[in-house]
Amino acid sequence: MELPDADGPRQTLIEVSRLYYEMEMTQTDIGRRLSLSRSTVSRMLQRARDTGIVTITVNYEVLRDHALEDAMKSAFALREARVLRSRGRSFDSIRNGLGKLGASLLDESLDDNSTLGISYGRSLANTVELVRPRQVDGLTVVPIIGALGSENPLIEGIDLTRQLATKLGARYRYLHAPLLVEDRRTRDLFLQEPTVNDVIQIAANADVVLIGIGSLQAQSSGIIWTGYITRKERDWLDNIGVVGHMCAQFFDVEGKVLDIGINQRSISIGLEALRRIDNVIAVAGTIDKAGAILGALNGGYIDSLVTDDRAARQVLELRNL
Repeated sequence: MELPDADGPRQTLIEVSRLYYEMEMTQTDIGRRLSLSRSTVSRMLQRARDTGIVTITVNYEVLRDHALEDAMKSAFALREARVLRSRGRSFDSIRNGLGKLGASLLDESLDDNSTLGISYGRSLANTVELVRPRQVDGLTVVPIIGALGSENPLIEGIDLTRQLATKLGARYRYLHAPLLVEDRRTRDLFLQEPTVNDVIQIAANADVVLIGIGSLQAQSSGIIWTGYITRKERDWLDNIGVVGHMCAQFFDVEGKVLDIGINQRSISIGLEALRRIDNVIAVAGTIDKAGAILGALNGGYIDSLVTDDRAARQVLELRNL
């Protein structure tokens, strides 16, 4: 029996579903192939699910807490919130779940002929690893910060840039500059270099940015700063009210970028430029990052958040103190 023409004949629904789920084509590419609009393809995929042509199995580790998602979106005017149900799972399992949610949200957010900026870190490494390989026509991937110089290339911005671009069939650019330099004057000289300035300008005007949220209280974030700041400096940052960092700039719980030396020595697009980007997707979880997540939200630096339920509850509690 054929379905109504408004929803597409059954055979067309099957073909659209096959191209999307089995051939991993984008909705835009399917539309071009079948002479349909992208919105029509989207409605047909929904119709295919509603009528049982397509059935989806949800993995346990990526179950979401929709009530907390709604609460976070309402409290902070977020475009999107994806909250993982942690259920007492291990740190590695939570991070893997966040990576899956982050990869899925990124996949939904990319358009042809756009620019994607990326930072560094373990959460982003997990996310990039789980991104679905596909072709995004005209996409350019650029780092938004200087090179970390990490001994672990899996979390380094340069390597993540290349890996993500390869998965998406995209062009990519490198930022040939370190994350931190010895003083503000040296930073300014780096930013005057044409090759550095060009990439910074491209990154500052990105359509989408994928970023983590760092916290000196979180073990994984602290490792990243090894070699850049001492234990004494970390304690000092904590004492003056630092709760987190993004774009290699430290901020307080209100999201204010602090007027401190380390913030004037970092090479990145900076938090003010980050705030102006249309869609900043942050992937950050675990309860020890709650203060940093709250500061990033209060500062208006992110538009979409991927986190876990324990972190989300703590963020909401801290907001109400």
